[in-house]
Amino acid sequence: MRVIFSVLQIILDIILYQLCFSLFPVELTFEVRTFLTGTMLAFFTFSSLYGFRNWTFWDETKSALNSWLSIILVSILFLYTSKINLPFLRVLADITIFIPVTLTARYIFRRVFFSLGMLKKSVLILGAGSAGEIFAQSIKLSPFIARKVLGFLDDDETKQDKTIADVPVLGKLKDFENIQKELNVDEAVIAIPTASRKTLAGILNKVEESVDRVLYIPDMYMLTTYSAEIRSIDGLPIISASQGLLNPVNRFVKNIVDYVGGFVALVLASPLMIYAAVKIKLYDKGKILFRHLRIGRELKPFYLYKFRTMVPNAEEILQEMLKDENLKREFEEAFKFRNDPRITPIGKFLRRTSLDELPQIFNVLKGEMSLTGPRPIVQKEVELYYGYRTARQIFHVKPGMTGFWQVSGRNDVKDYKQRIDYDLYYIHNWSVWLDVIIMLRTITAVLKGTGAY
Repeated sequence: MRVIFSVLQIILDIILYQLCFSLFPVELTFEVRTFLTGTMLAFFTFSSLYGFRNWTFWDETKSALNSWLSIILVSILFLYTSKINLPFLRVLADITIFIPVTLTARYIFRRVFFSLGMLKKSVLILGAGSAGEIFAQSIKLSPFIARKVLGFLDDDETKQDKTIADVPVLGKLKDFENIQKELNVDEAVIAIPTASRKTLAGILNKVEESVDRVLYIPDMYMLTTYSAEIRSIDGLPIISASQGLLNPVNRFVKNIVDYVGGFVALVLASPLMIYAAVKIKLYDKGKILFRHLRIGRELKPFYLYKFRTMVPNAEEILQEMLKDENLKREFEEAFKFRNDPRITPIGKFLRRTSLDELPQIFNVLKGEMSLTGPRPIVQKEVELYYGYRTARQIFHVKPGMTGFWQVSGRNDVKDYKQRIDYDLYYIHNWSVWLDVIIMLRTITAVLKGTGAY
């Protein structure tokens, strides 16, 4: 079945490629079209873009962009060595247009066939702990993966007949063979990272002959990186992983991106910032900006800028509100209230649209923050939740206007351990591509208003 889908995808790409080359009034010979199309198909095939191996749209995009660079280089050499009188900029434009077109078509292609029950693999998760729950949630939030979790298996008696991440616990590990045959499971995911090697070996022996593929989530969450590689020395497997933002070279690259991106963001956001400033001033004649003391790089304090969204006497009202034990408990969990009476009408709009965050661009240009990075926290959070050892590790880099935590639920992520894990994951796994993904997903989250209040 997947061979048929691969052939359909190849045909679709050929049609789209030819349409892109028809956008400009320059005649291409059959030989030139054949060479350029063959080059595209070759690099897409080498990047596994016809094998449906990428689990997320971002992985697919990264593979397509890598192929695009290779196609461009080969096209330059071809046009130069063959002495063909063809404007290179025309070819560059055609190939460049093709990339977003094919990515959009691929997304629609997978979503359509997935909704029809095709191109879908059924998954059974062995282990209903936090690792299994995160995996199930990730599958549910990423339909591009084209997989469906049928259930969990776990030996914990307290989890039997329960539902985790909207997925039922179907039984214990010993029930795998019967459930696999009954549900015709394609893939098994072993999500028991703390299991002993002997236990894991027993599970693998039981499941690997019954399913097409076995996936294993190891107890190495902080080591998993975009650049991780499995190498072998005389048969001994070794995992190679980069250090992300702990690497000085990476931090230098990120600083360049921050200053350039911050300047561009300031220019583009200026009309919105002027609009917000005028609205705030007209409402109550109070201050436009609000400064709040936060923890920065190397745990040094700095003043974070935001548009003021509360009434001028917000601090006095807060002290009265904290006399209520329920409100005090809510505030200590997230250092904010879901329904805060101190917020002005214009303030609600600014928070819902995240426009109140725009003045942090000045923090970026001052070198106090990054465009993306760990959550900017207050000193009390260090004392209550992080601890100085973890805080020093995280804030060895600058906090960000947005970050991995924000695109993973923002204020809806209540568990502080999970928030800290997101920040640790980010600094260990940083890449320019990860920052691009976070920025794009931030735009989506802001437009949806996900977790903003």
